[in-house]
Amino acid sequence: MKIAIDARAILWTGIATYVKNLLLQYAATSSSHQFVVLIPDRWEQQARKTIGKLPEQFTLVPVTASYYSWQEQTIFLRQLNALDVDFVHFTHFNVPLLYRKPYVVTIHDATRFIFPGQKHQHLLKQLMYEVVFSRAVARACHVIFVTEHTRREVEALPLSLPKNSSVIYEGIHDRFFEPIGALQRQKVRSLIGTSNPYLLYVGVWMSHKNIRRILDSFVELRNRYPDLKLVITGKPVPGYTNALRYAQRLNVVDHVIFPGYVSNELLPALYSEAACFVFPSLYEGFGLPPLEAAACGTPVVTSNVSSLPEVMGFAAVYVNPESIRSITMGVRMVLDNPSERRAYVEKGKNQAARFSWELAAQQHLGVYEEAGA
Repeated sequence: MKIAIDARAILWTGIATYVKNLLLQYAATSSSHQFVVLIPDRWEQQARKTIGKLPEQFTLVPVTASYYSWQEQTIFLRQLNALDVDFVHFTHFNVPLLYRKPYVVTIHDATRFIFPGQKHQHLLKQLMYEVVFSRAVARACHVIFVTEHTRREVEALPLSLPKNSSVIYEGIHDRFFEPIGALQRQKVRSLIGTSNPYLLYVGVWMSHKNIRRILDSFVELRNRYPDLKLVITGKPVPGYTNALRYAQRLNVVDHVIFPGYVSNELLPALYSEAACFVFPSLYEGFGLPPLEAAACGTPVVTSNVSSLPEVMGFAAVYVNPESIRSITMGVRMVLDNPSERRAYVEKGKNQAARFSWELAAQQHLGVYEEAGA
């Protein structure tokens, strides 16, 4: 079969991890399928560098990458219709409304249905989101959900659903299971500029990530652990929580470290050096960072809602994400109890080992073969 993979989001966070790891696994298999990888034309060279060298059965094709735009509904649509492929795997729900050829779509979450007001949006824009999402699901040959929780949430929406759907978990890259060298640890400590113990948050600065309550909890924790620091990766997103400004407002900015985006090479060491990984998100379709932290041997404090209990199993300390006190007590449980900490470290490593990109890729190929038939 000849399969097109929508990799327009290859330079994003989150979905980019999903796309890149699937491509790497497809390249490592002895599959006879041919792949046409759709990359963003405006950032073609950067996209090619990010993906890296692929075998000869892969062809990279630059296309219009404007998500949520009229170009997606017109120019990108024409580019899709011109492809000589058996079907397209849309790795995000952004399928042009007038696209009529066969496709598989991955639904990572239903965030904008659950938190439609997380940033100020024009009513028409929110409506278009809902229409595009609904049509993408309804017309697919097969829908891939990343968790059972996400599938249940979409099934509960007033949408028309196709007969064929699967839950395929994401995986953890091998780098997070490898021993961390002394040099990497030194580089991380140099990056964050402290040898003090620190709590860690990794992710985007969107409202449902609950960064404000992480900072509120940190204010309480500082009274008990005066040497404790908080590291928050990422950068501000227009229209959402600005963690730096909020830390300034709480007068803890001198104890909060903002290293920006951390490279994949240093991320395992950043996880590994942390005293605790804190991820009290209000909503997740999957939630990869807690698993990555667990794979690195760092105890995880996370939410008792959405997909996180499904993904983390018994390997995390669960808290009420809407309660600052609950978050604080979850972190204290890890910091104050060495035996509990060791137990969660061991359980975390075992849980993370269950999630494999190799298995995910095999399951995706199975879906492709069913869709192609």
